[in-house]
Amino acid sequence: MAVDAVSTALSLGLRFIKEGPGYERIFRCPFCGDSTKHPNKGHFYINAREGTWQCHRCGEKGNLITLYARLKKTSNGTARLELGLQDAFAPEPPARNRDDLAPVEHRDKVYRAFLSVLSLYPEHKNDLLRRGLDEETIHRNGYRSLPQDARHRWKITRWLTRKYSLEGVPGFYTRNGRYGPFWDFFDPKGYLIPVRTPEGLIQALKVRCDDPVNGKYLWFSSHGKPNGTSPGSPAHCAGGKGRVWVTEGPLKADVASHLMKGLAGGRFIGAAGTAAWKSALEVLEKIGAKAPAIAFDADLAENPQVQNQLREFIAELKKLGFTPRKVTWPREMGKGIDDVLLKLCRKEMSSVTFLMDGKPVTITKTVTTEITVGTAK
Repeated sequence: MAVDAVSTALSLGLRFIKEGPGYERIFRCPFCGDSTKHPNKGHFYINAREGTWQCHRCGEKGNLITLYARLKKTSNGTARLELGLQDAFAPEPPARNRDDLAPVEHRDKVYRAFLSVLSLYPEHKNDLLRRGLDEETIHRNGYRSLPQDARHRWKITRWLTRKYSLEGVPGFYTRNGRYGPFWDFFDPKGYLIPVRTPEGLIQALKVRCDDPVNGKYLWFSSHGKPNGTSPGSPAHCAGGKGRVWVTEGPLKADVASHLMKGLAGGRFIGAAGTAAWKSALEVLEKIGAKAPAIAFDADLAENPQVQNQLREFIAELKKLGFTPRKVTWPREMGKGIDDVLLKLCRKEMSSVTFLMDGKPVTITKTVTTEITVGTAK
């Protein structure tokens, strides 16, 4: 039978202080007694979900069985029996997988609240304008800059934990501080890009890094950190009706779908990378797009590995009854499809001609669309 961790602690005489982050509950430590100068502060954290405990002052830790046994001065087997766990020699239940994701509806709520208290720095807004987005789209898509100040991050997560649990939400994790564990989040310098489901829910966040030394784009992930988790490699869905395109990355999909609105229209799926095509396949199946246009970057001709991944993707689509069309264009027109469409919208070209399975398809700018273009700093 299940044992309530908080009730067990109270029955053992532990003094409750307050609720901590997530499922943590804070008590006075029964072993070191905590600080006598601060009788209303505690360092003894019990996880109400997992039944584990640790004092962040003296370092003692364990589970409910060991806590009961130590305070009652009995054996672990007797403690298990007295707690109502009938099989005194049953193995301990496995700990929860830290990479278990919270439901997408919960992640969406947390991420929307998180983004609502962040701002977009001028240099990041300027980068988005340079790519071809306008201010209305930038605001609607929810791009935000990651704060670097530790105290600011602490205030944000403290506010969030009053409203939501951060367990299972990628990017958030716990750190040990002077007064015990507290929630923090991944903070490389850069700005956040919401990664959405076909229904528009924010399922993950990606970071466009200012310094690409460790990669130009990183997932907003807390994999491997205490109480952290990974988002996996979900595909992003952007845009509305029309031909469905598959390209590389959520930001490229956002930009291309925005620029295509004033041209032929279309919906874009941004795969996390050429190797992450399975997540794009899942979206195509979900939205019922049977004839997607696969528009990976033009430099794929220079990379045999990317060519192999593209072939695997197309072969799998055909096996499942799709009729994909491979889209190519000359490298001098631009690396990505977003680059090509931006040149067309900036009137650097009067039209663009793609090859879809070797057959030419021309898109002409017939609707005037003003694109605000900033200068990168």
